[in-house]
Amino acid sequence: MLTTTWYAWDISASRSRQIGGVGDRTASFNADGLATSSCQYDLASTKSLYLPQWTPACFTEAYTNQSNFPLHRMQVNHGLTAQLNLQGSGAAAKRYHLGSHLSTIEIGGKFRNAHKLANTFTDNYFPSGTGNPLLLSQFPSKFSNSNYYNGAYKLGPDPSFTDIYNAFSADLAANPGNYTLAQDTSSQFDFIEKVSAGYVMDTIDFNKIRLIAGVRFEGTNLDTATPVFTTDPVTGNPVFSGITKLNGSYVKVLPSASLRFALKKDTNLRLVYSRGFSRPNPQDIAQAVSVDSSASPILVSLGNPSLRPETADNIDVLFEHYLNPFGIITAGYFYKNLTDPIISHTFNNVTTGTFGGSTCTTTLTCRVTQPVNAGSAWLNGFEVAYLQHLTFLPGAFAGLGISANYGYTASRTSFGPDFSRTDHPRLVRNAPHTWNVSPTYDRGRVSVRVGFSYNAQNIAGYGDPGTGPTGDNFFYPHLQFDAQGSVRLNHGLSFVMYGLNLNNEVFGFYNGSPQFMVQREFYKPTVAAGFRWSPLHEK
Repeated sequence: MLTTTWYAWDISASRSRQIGGVGDRTASFNADGLATSSCQYDLASTKSLYLPQWTPACFTEAYTNQSNFPLHRMQVNHGLTAQLNLQGSGAAAKRYHLGSHLSTIEIGGKFRNAHKLANTFTDNYFPSGTGNPLLLSQFPSKFSNSNYYNGAYKLGPDPSFTDIYNAFSADLAANPGNYTLAQDTSSQFDFIEKVSAGYVMDTIDFNKIRLIAGVRFEGTNLDTATPVFTTDPVTGNPVFSGITKLNGSYVKVLPSASLRFALKKDTNLRLVYSRGFSRPNPQDIAQAVSVDSSASPILVSLGNPSLRPETADNIDVLFEHYLNPFGIITAGYFYKNLTDPIISHTFNNVTTGTFGGSTCTTTLTCRVTQPVNAGSAWLNGFEVAYLQHLTFLPGAFAGLGISANYGYTASRTSFGPDFSRTDHPRLVRNAPHTWNVSPTYDRGRVSVRVGFSYNAQNIAGYGDPGTGPTGDNFFYPHLQFDAQGSVRLNHGLSFVMYGLNLNNEVFGFYNGSPQFMVQREFYKPTVAAGFRWSPLHEK
């Protein structure tokens, strides 16, 4: 029976960590030394709405008179983030016959215990007003670019952060009274996630039809130990006031089924239904509780261990035809129904509950911000793709090939009754049009690929429903050209070269309409070349 039965199991343990907190250290200089400013927008000199111009006084005040910019804040990150995973799984499968039809049944299960924590904090040092502040003029620029933004603007001061940090550290050690310290501990969390899962599936062949169907069960239990911090009304610093322990659990049933019809020898039609889900981020579940009782209303920010995962029901229809000798054409339709998306929401005028020792009442209400499950969404669309190595062409042209695809997606989201928006915008990061075209060449020792990829504008974050400067935040459309190639030499050596973003396409965001730009960046092409050696014996 061993020829028709198999078993598999594994046990694993892993631990990862990051020391030093999350994010980069930063130094901020403000124009506190500038009493008045003559800087103005220069309409007469502005020839493009994407390149606004400014009067010469702006550059004199910001670039020449750098002594007007004292150090405003030094931010330093500390702490530890870590995760410990303990996991075991097992599965078994057996072939059998259902009448004259061959079938395989498979069952399996998994258990995972994940302990995740972030004991991180950020020290924010602000000048206290005593002593002489560090000035931007004390630190010479270490980088220059005479063609900054294609010559449209002058590059401003660019000192070395190491120079600034060393001067700050020396000043802090010699004159600690020159600075006040405010710690940000909102990134801390600690929770244990236990996942128990099991599945059963069966594969059966009916002549030209193959059916794969199954169901997976996943149960998740969460235990959180969340630090609570209140705000000192005098210093504004967070004060640790204890640990809040909470728990939550949920069970997901995830069925799936796939039918493949062999219409002809090289032509298939696939019908697929599946249900999947996406778990909440650890920070959303166990974010540290932060309470500012000095504000009115009381400001509260906390995680939500009762969050449910976002669930998607998927339907896919795929037609595929294999080309002789090397190629494939596919066309497909897809539909996804999304429930319980996770968003950050602020509840105003909360009159019940106690947070960090502060109680919300009808006379002193709270404003509570936490991640919640809210609303629903759907998306559908189609995609076509073509891939072929054109070996039927004569001579050297037989090395040519083509890979191309196009996709169209429509989507709609509903925010639910607790939100101010009643319209139904598209989902975030969901472009209506995407396509890729990649001519290829492979012949002998030469291999070359070029690629054009396009993403239409799409929502990066929600704002107001209008098209004005407070509207939704969009990615600009993006068309990028890349290329790569290699030449095999002797003795396992190859020459490799590639170029990325060769057309220097813009990357950026705008609000509402393209003219209300937020960010437009050009990163220039990246070109690299080198040799690769594969120690293989050549025949």
